Amino acid sequence: MEENSLRLILLIVGVFILLGIYYYDVLQKKKAIQEDDFEHSLNRRVDPVVETDSDFSGVYEEQQIQTVAEDTTQKELKESDFTPALDNDDVPVAEQIPVVQLAVLPIQGQVLAGKDLLEAFTQLNLEFGDMGIFHRYERYNGVETQQFHVANILEPGTFPVGSMNDFESTGIVLFFQASDMVNAEEAFENMLDVARQLSQSLKAKLVDAEMKELVPEKIVEIQSRLATLAPR
Repeated sequence: MEENSLRLILLIVGVFILLGIYYYDVLQKKKAIQEDDFEHSLNRRVDPVVETDSDFSGVYEEQQIQTVAEDTTQKELKESDFTPALDNDDVPVAEQIPVVQLAVLPIQGQVLAGKDLLEAFTQLNLEFGDMGIFHRYERYNGVETQQFHVANILEPGTFPVGSMNDFESTGIVLFFQASDMVNAEEAFENMLDVARQLSQSLKAKLVDAEMKELVPEKIVEIQSRLATLAPR
């Protein structure tokens, strides 16, 4: 009885030992397989994943544009540090030299005959000279200066003094540059007087620089402007 019980116990223990050996072997094989898979996974090449979503490229471009804009702004700010700002008051403006001008025009549909012009010029002491035009000279203490000038209204403004009988004009211009005159107001008065006499002798009309009829208000305006240029 005891022997049978001992045998049964030994048989059961043996079974457990066998089962233990079996399971141990199974676990070792499983572990070996896992380790082998892990080593293969380490040696396997991993390709990078590139996102091709349009949102990404749009964000990149926006960032690029913003970076370029910031760089440009910084460059402009740096350049502005070395560029002095000029106010409108600091910009030099060339002062216009006033030219006083009157014109004598023929009545519409007519012309000024060269012969009549030459005769009128001579009577009014207008002398042919520089640039092929006529001048009024002022002589004082042996010094001769040009007070005003008379030119043909058409370019180049010259008169063919040697062939005035064959010449016709559509108008003449009397003018002077105020800055050249010691007394611009006196020069204007003399020029106005000559212009009036020319318009009467040539039966023509007297006009201002805008080719409008010379009215008393315009004369006063010119006189006032010249008065401001007179030395104090």
